[in-house]
Amino acid sequence: MVSSISKKYAKAFIASQSDEELQKSYKALSNIVAALKISKFQDILGSREVSNEQKSSFLMEIADYNDTKFVNFVALLLKSKRVDIIPAVAEGIREFLSAKSGKARGVAIASFDVGSAELSEISKTLSLKLQREIELSYKKTDAEIFSGIKVEIDDLGVEVEINKNALKKSVITHILNTNKIF
Repeated sequence: MVSSISKKYAKAFIASQSDEELQKSYKALSNIVAALKISKFQDILGSREVSNEQKSSFLMEIADYNDTKFVNFVALLLKSKRVDIIPAVAEGIREFLSAKSGKARGVAIASFDVGSAELSEISKTLSLKLQREIELSYKKTDAEIFSGIKVEIDDLGVEVEINKNALKKSVITHILNTNKIF
């Protein structure tokens, strides 16, 4: 339910902002999202002893952006007790800005070390195939969980996976099924 609500808020907020304002608002929302990860901050926002005005000024101080539309948006979220959707709204704005700029972010997950040169090569190849500039980050996983490499680009709904065991099986099957043996 939160995702459909956050999408509506994000869509309305995006419609009310220019591109420049939206960039600044996204940065400010990102500051708030980072603060929301702190449990004491969540306690302050959930406290009935702290007024909405105090919460609003606290959020504006963290956001470091005092645009009228932005202040009103945050005040609306506070008043309707929907501060918890700020991360989803920020993600919606990020996706919109990414789509508009022709860029996309993703993550390469591998059971082995992937250097920056390899990551750059994967990014270039995917950029050519998907006709968008792809920016990848790297995350190492345990070989017991996954043996291979997987690239996930959530902005585009793309997932590419090369599993070592599946690749090995496929190669063996292909070799066994060939008619000509050298």
